[in-house]
Amino acid sequence: MRLSGLSVPFAALLLALFPAAVAAHVSSPSDSSKPPAWVIRDADTEITLFATIHALPAGTDWLAPSVAARLDAADMIVLEALVPEDLRAFGAVIQRLGVNPALPPLAQRIAPQAAARLPAAAAAAGVSTKALDTMQPWLAAVTLSEATLASIGISAENGVEPMLTARARAAAKPLVQLETPEQQIGFFASLSQPDQRAMLETTLADIGDAREDVGRLVMLWKQGDVDTIHAQFAREARASRNLMQILLIDRNRRWTDWIANAMKRPGRLFIAVGAGHFGGPQGLLALLNAKGLKAQRAD
Repeated sequence: MRLSGLSVPFAALLLALFPAAVAAHVSSPSDSSKPPAWVIRDADTEITLFATIHALPAGTDWLAPSVAARLDAADMIVLEALVPEDLRAFGAVIQRLGVNPALPPLAQRIAPQAAARLPAAAAAAGVSTKALDTMQPWLAAVTLSEATLASIGISAENGVEPMLTARARAAAKPLVQLETPEQQIGFFASLSQPDQRAMLETTLADIGDAREDVGRLVMLWKQGDVDTIHAQFAREARASRNLMQILLIDRNRRWTDWIANAMKRPGRLFIAVGAGHFGGPQGLLALLNAKGLKAQRAD
């Protein structure tokens, strides 16, 4: 099954980067399946790996009892990033890296075909074109993607991470982040202008398919089909030459090293990162296997 229109920013926000800030209703898949976990263990260490979707429709039923048991048994919960307590400071980072009032109008900075789609896409998402004109293309793409998802009932508040965070804090478990939100914003901001324009242009081309594509994505996630999810992300990321390297490959390598080091210490960890990181030859499961750390499905 192909997610025919899921553009790079949509995929990134749902699968790869935790959105610190991102209604009509999108139906959750009607099946009762729930996404699985993977486990790596040795004599004194057990690490549970759980693939997340960072933004979901309200009421999505995703936590399997077996996964909940592993979560509750863990000594530590590890997430991609934690929402900063001071969102004003985070907003200042976005302003610094993504906003410049002296920029030419956004329509003049992208291909004519994409520029023709911009007014309707902005209106449908409820975003001012005047505000978009001050943004770097990466921020315009992310802003339109988040607003579009919100308009069809897809919210980071309903994603996996808020529940994991609340459950960990209620049990007084340590919470660890693999990256800071500022680092994650920097991944987009570090892209070249051609790569940023490609992100925005694919977003404008595919924005009308978001509702259908998210439903299909959630179904693949619940089935644990991380290889199909990875393949779709890889296809869409071709529009931006460096995005795949920055958002997935480099981060997967760093996280693999982090997990390998964690396996040297006794304890139980529950690590939850975006589903886009798991599948494919350079995904977490393959990279861990290459280090002799074979992750087995726990379902």
